[in-house]
Amino acid sequence: MDITEFAEQIVFGKTLEDKLIGPGKLTYNHENYRAPDVSSLRNPARPVGMEMEHGSVGSKGPPHESTLENEQARGQLLHFFANHELLATELMALVLLKFPDAPRQFKQGVLVTLQEEQEHTRMYIQRMKECGVEFGSYPLSGQFWRVVEPMKSPMDFVSRLSLTFEQANLDYSQHFASVFKRIGDDETAALLQKIYEDEITHVQHGLEWFRQWKDPDASDWQAYQNALQFPMSPARGKGPGMAFNRKGRQQAGLTDDFINSMEFFRQSRGRRPTVRWFNPAAEAELAGELSPESDAATVRMLEQLAKDLELVMLTKSKSDDIFLVRQLPSQNLQRELIDAGFAIPEFMQLGDHDDLAIRKPHHFTPWAWTPHCHRLVEPLADTVAIQAPTWDESHEELFRKSWATKKLSEWLAATDSLAEGWLSAETCTGLACSSIEEANLAIEEIGRRGYATAIVKRDLSTAGRGQRRFECKLPLSQHDTAWLRAAIEQQGQHDVAVVVEPELNRVADLSFLWQRNRSGELKYLGWTRPIISKGRRFAGTRLGANKFEDCSKPLVRFLLTDDAAVLKNVARWLEPRIGRELTDRNFEGYFGIDALVEQTPTAKFKIKPLVELNPRMTMGHIALSLEKRLTPGVRGEFRIFTRTEWDKVQNLIEQLPLQTKTKPHKKDKPWQSGVVRLSSPDENTKLVPVVIIGKEGIAAINSRLLLST
Repeated sequence: MDITEFAEQIVFGKTLEDKLIGPGKLTYNHENYRAPDVSSLRNPARPVGMEMEHGSVGSKGPPHESTLENEQARGQLLHFFANHELLATELMALVLLKFPDAPRQFKQGVLVTLQEEQEHTRMYIQRMKECGVEFGSYPLSGQFWRVVEPMKSPMDFVSRLSLTFEQANLDYSQHFASVFKRIGDDETAALLQKIYEDEITHVQHGLEWFRQWKDPDASDWQAYQNALQFPMSPARGKGPGMAFNRKGRQQAGLTDDFINSMEFFRQSRGRRPTVRWFNPAAEAELAGELSPESDAATVRMLEQLAKDLELVMLTKSKSDDIFLVRQLPSQNLQRELIDAGFAIPEFMQLGDHDDLAIRKPHHFTPWAWTPHCHRLVEPLADTVAIQAPTWDESHEELFRKSWATKKLSEWLAATDSLAEGWLSAETCTGLACSSIEEANLAIEEIGRRGYATAIVKRDLSTAGRGQRRFECKLPLSQHDTAWLRAAIEQQGQHDVAVVVEPELNRVADLSFLWQRNRSGELKYLGWTRPIISKGRRFAGTRLGANKFEDCSKPLVRFLLTDDAAVLKNVARWLEPRIGRELTDRNFEGYFGIDALVEQTPTAKFKIKPLVELNPRMTMGHIALSLEKRLTPGVRGEFRIFTRTEWDKVQNLIEQLPLQTKTKPHKKDKPWQSGVVRLSSPDENTKLVPVVIIGKEGIAAINSRLLLST
């Protein structure tokens, strides 16, 4: 039999015997043999009942390993694998038909591999029969065929099949061999171990020819990426979850650089990706601080802060998302994050996102929707499944502190404060000012209310920037007047430049968090307790148990009695009021409300329910996601260290490795103690986000900071 006749029998045979028969002695390039046209072949021939599925049903994955104590589930898994081996057999026959002029040594290697794939198929069929499952009992995916069949050259074949799908089987076969060994099924474990050892040689064969045909100036990894076109990607060359098999890849001859790049590569395998990015300078953009005419040093500083903190959004990401970043995280940091249990998405650099058009995103989720974000995604509008929310000029006022001040005044005036015994008096509200004269009058008014000091805030500013404490007496000092004049000038021609608020006896900070969906429904997500520095900078959030451990017992009773009834009252009071405002503006997305607890001169505790509205994602949303990763009962802190603080605690943090609690058959790895880094600081870093887990670690780090002060 000629090799092409043998290949034709496998591709066009209508029985399993045709596809799995041994060829005997083969000849090459029979002069009188005319091969069929296989330039575009939608399907190989299949026995009745074993046809490939082309819809979503056929792409269903294998049963979860936690079910494999059941014989039927074992048979279903083996059925899944048998289909892959049969597809590989058919595709290897197809490459022999498509490229009769390929090097004879290449074809000989393919032939050897093909016969081993036939044997793997027979082994799987026999073992699944013993489990009570017949081949064809479940839908048969045609995914391999759909993405490999259009190959234009043998290089396409080795890139797509040998270095992608067969490389993935290094993970699948070894992983499930260990699973079956663990549950006592030594027979299936041995079968999978044999297949694993064969797959190493299959990848090795493809790699040898890949290196002969690739651009000699490109690394293996560069050439491999260049050889794959979407929807194919290196992501398909890996197996399930955490089963990445480094040793098998090394034995196949892949370089460490290739293996490392493979391990950390992410891309959606079918789901339309959500595209996320971190743009924390929304208020600065709206204030004009990022315009071409802006101060270059300020723009650089804001860009650096964004780079320092952007990975906090990993807490909201999934593995098949696309995450636009200013700087790709190092492989070491990615390894730490994977070990911590994060789902690492596909990283793509901002500025290189033109390729998103062919990826057809599901939707976009920036930190904050601003005019710049809308300009960024506008060219992709025709490719996205769910359009970005419409930007309305009225959204800008939601970012302004003057809006929050005005609304709180209105809401308190319309509320019976005696009925709401937890509510601060109307005197807690601020005054909006557009000039130095108005600010002077406001400071004077705050003094008449009985407050010794006032806080003056720029109307648009973020995270503690643009605010200053003033004594409530006139005339102002030269330094205060100069600061006030600069703040007013910076705000430009807006009706309001600054807000003057009484400085309350603040004993605790709070943040209440929601999400408003496209249909207008508000989803209350919870509350957090932020950590605010002495300089009024946001420094982090307390997580997990005992969030008020450092507070007085009367304050704890006030906040947490009756299952934190007061905190629930705050959320219930805010929700309908803020809901109406957001509905009027057709706002959608994440938002948070900053609040505080004050202690009045009569020693009573009251809550100022609206200090600021943040119409965007906030660090509180990040904290809620991080909190879910803690072991129940464990205390934690999400911290954002300044560079000075980081230099003081870095050595200590390196001595606090993360400790997790593993769960059988679960991907979750609850954090028990240690530290999780969310960035890789360098010489330009200004802020460093970390999560500290366990009260001992928190105490040690805080003590180090106090001793160093």
